Amino acid sequence: MSNKGMKRFVLLSLLALMPALLVVALYLVKDPFHVVKPYQGKVYEPGDTVALTINWGHVTVESFKYFDPRGHYDSFIFGSSLSGYYRIQDWQRYLPASARPFHFNASRETLYGILNKLKYLTASGVTINHALIIMEDEMLMRQPLDNDVLFVQHPQTTRDVSWWKFHQLYFNAYRRPELVAYMLCPGPMTTTVLDKGYATTDITTRIEPINEGYYRQADSLIAVNPDAFFTPEHLAHYALPPKQLPCPDKITPPVEAVLEAIATILRQHGTDYQIIIPPHYGYEAISSSDLYQLELIFGPARIHDYSHDPAMGTDLHYYYDDGHLVAQQCALLMDSAYHAVALPSPFLKKN
Repeated sequence: MSNKGMKRFVLLSLLALMPALLVVALYLVKDPFHVVKPYQGKVYEPGDTVALTINWGHVTVESFKYFDPRGHYDSFIFGSSLSGYYRIQDWQRYLPASARPFHFNASRETLYGILNKLKYLTASGVTINHALIIMEDEMLMRQPLDNDVLFVQHPQTTRDVSWWKFHQLYFNAYRRPELVAYMLCPGPMTTTVLDKGYATTDITTRIEPINEGYYRQADSLIAVNPDAFFTPEHLAHYALPPKQLPCPDKITPPVEAVLEAIATILRQHGTDYQIIIPPHYGYEAISSSDLYQLELIFGPARIHDYSHDPAMGTDLHYYYDDGHLVAQQCALLMDSAYHAVALPSPFLKKN
C-alpha cells in the first residue's frame, strides 16, 4: 500500500471511530455516575433537581477516603439506606464528646458488605470505637448485587470486584442511548430517564463530611404540619398490604458465619456497638429464631428489636415512603436502645 493509500486508510478509520471516541470522551468528561473523576467533597451541585441515580456504597468509601485525613473518624453507622436517617447529631448524644462519627452505609447493604467495610477500615488502620448497625430483617438473606451499577461494592472493599469489572459495568450501563442523549441534551431527555429509573428527583440536603443526607423540607413539614406531608395522595401511593406472620427463619449456616465474623472484628476493636432491628412498613418482622441467634452471637443487651411493633409496621405516618423511617422516629429508637427508654407500644423491646 502506498503512503497515500495508508494515509487515506488511517483517515477513514479515524472517521469511522469518531462517534465511538466522542461517546468515550463524553463519558470521561461528564462522569455521569461519579466513578471516574476523584471525589472532591460533594456529590450534587447547588440547585440540582434531577440527577442520575448514584451508587451510594461507592460514594461512602470515596467520601471516607477524602475526609478521613481531617476527620479521623472512629465511630460509624453501618446499614442500608434505612440507616441514613439515624442522624449523627442524634447519635452523638450517646457517644463521648471526643467521638468522631461517620455514616458508612450503602444502598441495599448486605451483611457481606458490612463485613467487607469492617475489614477495609481495619486494614486501613482505623480504630472502630463505636458502631451503630441498622440490621433490617431482609438484610439477613440479601446477597451482594455486584453486577448492578447501583449496588456493586467498591473494589477497595472486596476481592469479588476488580477495578476492570467495576468500570466496565459502569461504561456498559452508560452506553444506553437514552443516557448518552441525556448527557448531550438533558432538558428534553429528563422525563425519559426519570421514567426508566435511570435518574431521580430524590435529592437530599447533604452534610458531606459525615456522609449524611436529610430531607430538610419533609422533616420541617412532619414536625410542624404533618398533614401537609402525609396527604391522602401520599398515603395512597405507598400503601401496601401487611406481610404474613410468622416470618420465616433467614439465618442459614453461611449467614451465621458472616455474623460471627462481624462480631469477631467488633470484639477485636473493643467496639461499643448496638444493633437496631428497625420496624418496616408492611410488618416485616424478624423471626423469633433469628432474633435468638443474633442475641447469642452479639449479646442480648446489644440487640434491639423493633420489627414486631404493630403500630410502626402498619402506619405510613412513621415513614418518608414505604420503607424509610423518618428521622424523628429513628431518634426515638436510638433513645430506646441506648437509654432503655420504653416506647408506647406493647411489642417494643423493653430492657
